[in-house]
Amino acid sequence: MCMAIMQPSFPEKMTMNYKIIYKILLGFSFSFLIGCGKNNTTTPMKRDIIDVVFASGYLAKTNEYTVTANTEGFLNLSLVKEGDQVKVGDDLFRLSNGVQSNQLDNALVNYQDAVTKAKPNSPQIAQLQLQIEQAETQLELDRKNLDRYSALLQTNAVSQLDFDKAKVQFENSKAHVEILKKSLSDLQQSLQVNLSNAKSQLRIQQENNDDYFIKSQISGTVLNVYKEQGELVKRGESIAKIGGGGNILKLFVAEEDISRTALGQRAKISLNTEKDATFDAVITKIYPAFDEKEQSFVVEATFTNAPTSIYAGTQLQANIVIADIKNVLVIPTDYLVKEDMVILEKDKKEVPIKIGIKTSEWVQVMEGLDESTRIITPKKEKE
Repeated sequence: MCMAIMQPSFPEKMTMNYKIIYKILLGFSFSFLIGCGKNNTTTPMKRDIIDVVFASGYLAKTNEYTVTANTEGFLNLSLVKEGDQVKVGDDLFRLSNGVQSNQLDNALVNYQDAVTKAKPNSPQIAQLQLQIEQAETQLELDRKNLDRYSALLQTNAVSQLDFDKAKVQFENSKAHVEILKKSLSDLQQSLQVNLSNAKSQLRIQQENNDDYFIKSQISGTVLNVYKEQGELVKRGESIAKIGGGGNILKLFVAEEDISRTALGQRAKISLNTEKDATFDAVITKIYPAFDEKEQSFVVEATFTNAPTSIYAGTQLQANIVIADIKNVLVIPTDYLVKEDMVILEKDKKEVPIKIGIKTSEWVQVMEGLDESTRIITPKKEKE
């Protein structure tokens, strides 16, 4: 005997996308069961059939990153809150840096001292330059004295010993000037090396100090702030999340369904924030590897008609349309025997059929039946 189909009351936990699919299939059920008789028979009919893959997921931004601490310290100042708009380079948070500030101050003092000492008129350089000038003056006197003794030696006015003493004095003065010049060159080089090292140390301390002043790396919206002012923040710990760019849908597809999913497929989206509406989307990216954390494959989609209000992180359900075929021959899935056979009403024999799309409610008949063939359900036959 045919059973009357009543309008169901949906449980609160049933998602909107399930309700929509159910209502579509409910219309099919009325068409199929209107002509059924006491033997629970039916005939194939031409109808539209939709094959879908279910996926859960959430809304995200195309460009999201987690703000983390590069050093440890207490959160002294929070400059942003959830919902704030930020630009690249904007200050977000400041951590305590008492010890680091001292190290930076010392590095700055050392650098300034190195700059002073490396100047051309610095005391050390000026002292050596003065010594060189004095030595060069003495060298010039010794050179003239040697020339004089050389001329006197020609007339036997001085002894060879006196000439040799004058020559030794000249050679010593000459060597002294060369030594002083070499000392000046070494000093200048040493002061430049010291300046370079001090500059490097200052840069390192400035970079270390910058770790306590956390800035935004992208332009976007502050989605979450995980730490409150005054809390201890450890190195590598998350402080906030910032999202920029457009909106995307992150969908989690089961292993058995990923091979049926392809780029460009349409999807019906039901958001937990708008349970009474559905939105259209299209598959834009399929990640090539299985996600161990989510225990599923990850697929991305974008809205083709987006909701007015979008909140990052909103949970959602999606029906990815694998196939949508119009006016094809279908029968209820319950009438199948052994996956690809049906029972004829006239002789109660099982005959094979070729099937196409198969859902939990309906199956497409490609060969083996026509609209005049009456079939019965396996359960009724057993009774």
